[in-house]
Amino acid sequence: MALAFLFNSLFMRLLQRPLLEQALLLVFSTAAFGYLSFVWLEAPRRNLLPDIKRYFSAFKFSAFVKANAPGLLLALPFFAAYFSIGLKLNPADMDTVDNFLDADNTSWMIRIAQAGGAALEMRGPHPFAYLLFRPFGFLLNLFTHNFALSAIALNALAGALCVFLVWLYIRRQAENQVYALLAGSFLGLSTAQLFFGSVVETYIFSALALLLFFVLLQNAETPLGKLVGAGVITFGITFTNFVQALIGFAVARPRLKEIARFVALTLSLSVALSLLQAAWYPSSKLFFLPTDAQAEGEYVSLFFQDSAWRAVGRVVLLIRTVFLYTIVAPKPYVFIEDVGGTFPRFNFFKIVPGTFSYAAYSDLGKWLILVWGLALALSMFFFLRDFIRARKFDIRLALLLCVFFNFALHLIYGYEPFLYAPDWAYALILFVVISLQPLAKSRIFQSTFLVFLCLLAYHQTQFIQFILQTIAPYLNQ
Repeated sequence: MALAFLFNSLFMRLLQRPLLEQALLLVFSTAAFGYLSFVWLEAPRRNLLPDIKRYFSAFKFSAFVKANAPGLLLALPFFAAYFSIGLKLNPADMDTVDNFLDADNTSWMIRIAQAGGAALEMRGPHPFAYLLFRPFGFLLNLFTHNFALSAIALNALAGALCVFLVWLYIRRQAENQVYALLAGSFLGLSTAQLFFGSVVETYIFSALALLLFFVLLQNAETPLGKLVGAGVITFGITFTNFVQALIGFAVARPRLKEIARFVALTLSLSVALSLLQAAWYPSSKLFFLPTDAQAEGEYVSLFFQDSAWRAVGRVVLLIRTVFLYTIVAPKPYVFIEDVGGTFPRFNFFKIVPGTFSYAAYSDLGKWLILVWGLALALSMFFFLRDFIRARKFDIRLALLLCVFFNFALHLIYGYEPFLYAPDWAYALILFVVISLQPLAKSRIFQSTFLVFLCLLAYHQTQFIQFILQTIAPYLNQ
């Protein structure tokens, strides 16, 4: 409590705040500092330096590259594709916030890598994103000397690493190199991954943190400390995504004491880092203060209180977005003058009084959706069959719950739900790929999967080309 009072008095203007904020600051910081202190005191005393030396001696970079060469080589063309598209969809000299499916790309490029970018407000849902992103932005600036280029490269790298982690997960799970390559490619070509691997936002980093968490969780011997570290990163980027990490942990390690310790450690570290960011970057908001959280009210809409057509329209939009648009891109709506803009704005839905309209598919898109729908249905069949046989659930239950958590959350939060698609795309694709594992060694299935991916790649290319052709005249101006 003394440490909390001293920290908040020195760095958080404690005595100048309203009484409620004073109380919340002291309660949260005392709880976090107190728990971390007790954990440190009860830990066995060890010499940290030999532990660090042992870790780095065990991690041989050349051996890692050799062991994971196929996955790294798979990620490389995806990085090139995301980076190339990103250079065209993130103009450094134009403010395109909200234009590309509601993404705040311009402001996040500034936050990540511009010299004075930390002056921009950091909202409460991103508790310590500055601490996570700006060191990488600064490092890349040493080579690029261009904040936009640095942010785009970092974003594309995160997207490519997501592809690698899916490859790694499925290679371990299915022990089939070909199937792992197909699975990684599937994630990389999905609309959510392709778009947000290119358009700078936080959500591709959220997907990377969540995938890292599930890869670590895959090994039953992974120490709690590593899972806590991945959970803290997930929390720091977007705190609601910690629920997904918690779901995964609870399903994989259903022991109440261990779950409680995981939650307590992750939340304590996250609160401490949030306070550190707020002290270091005064523009940052604290997620647990009501005054700092009020701004989120404009993104909350209780759909069940709306008129019937809007409520039903929102539900249908979420169903289409989560289960269709996330994987196969529809043709987006384009708005310019009708929304008072001077640059095209893209969305996957349109609202006029009394009518909710949804982005539609071309002929090839319809066939791709049909195949995807069959794969999804077959995956659910295998999932239920395996449960009936084994009388217990596996990690697929956690992945499915993560998808439905996002569905429930975005019924009431956000305008364009596709903006958040990377938060559930990884879970949806892993669920399907793991469920279809009994077919993984079939050459017919592998060939069908490959043909589907080739057609999907062509279709997604047309989607990106449509956006680029639409914005080209405005960029030339």
